[in-house]
Formats: sequence, C-alpha cells, structure tokens
Amino acid sequence: MNRRSFIKRSLFTLAATGMVPSLFSRTALAAGGNGKILVIYHLFGGNDALNTLIPTDADTYATYTSYRPDIAIPKANIIDLGAGQNLGLHPAMRPMADDLWDDGQLALVSLVGYPNHNRSHFYSTAVWNTADPNHPNAYGWLGKFIDEKNDPFCATNFGPNLPRALRGVHTSGLSIESIGGFGLGTRGWEQKLQTELLRQIQYSRNGTAEEVRGAMEHMLRSVEKVRGAQDEAFAPSTNFPDNTYGKRFRDIARLIKYEFPSQVYYASTGGFDTHANQGDASNDSYHAGILGDLSSALVAFKREMIAQNRWNDVMVMIFSEFGRRVEQNASAGTDHGKGGVLFVTGGGVRGGIYGEKPVLDEEALDHGDLPVKVDFRSVYADGARFIGADPAELVGAEFSPIGLI
Repeated sequence: MNRRSFIKRSLFTLAATGMVPSLFSRTALAAGGNGKILVIYHLFGGNDALNTLIPTDADTYATYTSYRPDIAIPKANIIDLGAGQNLGLHPAMRPMADDLWDDGQLALVSLVGYPNHNRSHFYSTAVWNTADPNHPNAYGWLGKFIDEKNDPFCATNFGPNLPRALRGVHTSGLSIESIGGFGLGTRGWEQKLQTELLRQIQYSRNGTAEEVRGAMEHMLRSVEKVRGAQDEAFAPSTNFPDNTYGKRFRDIARLIKYEFPSQVYYASTGGFDTHANQGDASNDSYHAGILGDLSSALVAFKREMIAQNRWNDVMVMIFSEFGRRVEQNASAGTDHGKGGVLFVTGGGVRGGIYGEKPVLDEEALDHGDLPVKVDFRSVYADGARFIGADPAELVGAEFSPIGLI
C-alpha cells in the first residue's frame, strides 16, 4: 500500500468510526494518564436521600416519621453508622456498610446539589453533566478533559446514548452499549480493511503519514483490547449480581482488566423516580430493591478491583440529579426535591460523612425540601484531581476539592 492509499484508507476508517478528532493528537499516541480511573454512575430519577441516609437522633427521627408515616424506615432496621454520627443507612445497603463503610472507604456527601435547584429530571441532569447551572446546554465537564487528551478512547460510556458529560468541543468519548457489540464492523470489506491496516501500521512512515499511522495504531489497538475482552473468558474473582448494576460494573471491570485506555467510565440506570409505592425497609419494597441491587453490585466491583490489584487506582462516584421532598405524597411515594446524597468509594478514598446532617425543622427546610449545603462541583473537583486533571479547568477555580483523597 503506497503512502497516498494508506492515508486515504486510514482517514476513511477514522471518519467511519468517528475518530477524526484524535487524528493529529500527540497525547493519543502516548500511554496517557496517571493510571487512575474515575467511574461515574448516575441514578436517574432522583434518589430519595432521606430514606437512604437517615437521621437517627431522637428529635429528628420523630420529625422524620411524622413526615413519612407510610414509608419511614423503622429505627431498629437502620444501619447505624456509629461514632456519634446520628445517621444511618437504609437496611438494603448492608453490603456497602459492611464492605465499604466499615473499611473506611465510603464517603457519603449529604445535602449535595447546586444553587437554585431545578426539579426537572432533564434540566438537572444537564446541570450535573456540564457542571454549569446557568448554561447547562454547554459541553460536558469531562469534555474539557477529553478535549485536552484529544482522544475519544480516554472516556467510555456504557449505554446507547453518549451523556453530555463526555462531550467536548472537539472530541467526545465513546459509547458502548455492550462489549459484545463493539467493533469496527463485521462486513467483509470492513474486516479486510482492518486486517490490511493492522499490517500497514507496523511500518514507520514520515510526516503526515506517520501521524496518521500513529492515530490508526492507537485506535486499532484499543479496539483490539475490547475484542480481547469479548473473546476471552472473563472469570471475575466474585459473582456479580444478575441485575443492571451488576452487568454495568462487570463490563467496566472487564475493560479495566484488559487494559482498555479509558480513564473515565460512565453509566446510568433509571428507576429512582419513586412517586408512588416507594416502600419502607421491607425486602420486597421497591426502593429497598434498587438500593440493594446497587449495593451488591458495587461491593462485587470492589472485590474484583482488589483481585486485579486496581482498587487503589479507582474512584467510584454515584450521584442522582436531585433528592426528593421531605414529606411523602398521597400515593405513598415522594416527589421531586432538592438536596441529595452522593456516594464516593475507592481504595484511596477517605471515608466518612461530608456535608451536614439533615435537619427537618420547618425553618431549616427549603420550601419543604432538603436544602443544598454542598455544591456538587466541589465533589467533582476531587474526581478531577484523582485522574490528574486540573479541577479549576473542569469545574471552576471557586470550587475546591472537599478532601476525598
């Protein structure tokens, strides 16, 4: 294949796969990054913070049950977080309490959100994805990181639609619905083209052709890593639960094992819009079920990361776009609120309570909602710092990390 044909075919392949922005990237050709991985999981719908992280001192708990006669968690069932916290976790989160909190590796950020909180799912999700409450139609907060890397493989979403968080001005991350379905295509001509390009990238070239060769090598080797994950029998050290969270965390663990070059992984699962029949502590109640599914999947992920000797290299950040109203509604559920709770874990995370304990006196509430006391961008600042990015560039200099690492 001559120089002109090589460049033409390489550009065609890059264009067909959406990789053109990384063509002349220098950073895309290097190993890249600091070896750290940020996993972001969005609980879409608005998780009920007050039934997740529950105040347990006598006066506040009495107020809590008066607001929620049908869905309050019985005090005897609440997982006490100890150390005079006067806070406890929903009983369905026992796996997280035992394997993460007790090991000092679970940070619970209470009353988190943003100023002038909006109760729209889509607007609030856009705010969290852009880190810009005033202009949430802009590019993603991690898009700035991806633009700087100029490498779409540095950030991967699991799901059919790329979240705004991973959209940059010049470069955006990848979206993989499933590991099994990822690749450059299965048609005969696509396979032949890829085989020929894999052969050609072994030979050094000059000038533009060498830059094209380097970008093609990076792309094709990255795709090969996913295919390796497809072809190899992945035998995790623990059984991931057979639920949505388990499948997502299992796929992320699989790509980490096969050294896929992403420093950011993103996933989202719905079901947290609990307007009716939310339930209490019963094992068969709705909210208990989804919190239990999440907790068991997260603990399985931790155990697999330990087995891969990567737990200290990973930070998992789990958020919901808002919390819910303090008072239950007439359908034994809760409506859209404001202040929420955010989970952060990892081998290097400093566990504990961050932010303030919920106070339920009427004058302490924000028009019937839990108020926002911690701006989520300060939590993001810790995530940015963890992966070696400049927090000031990603979320703004006014938002200092809260000290999670």
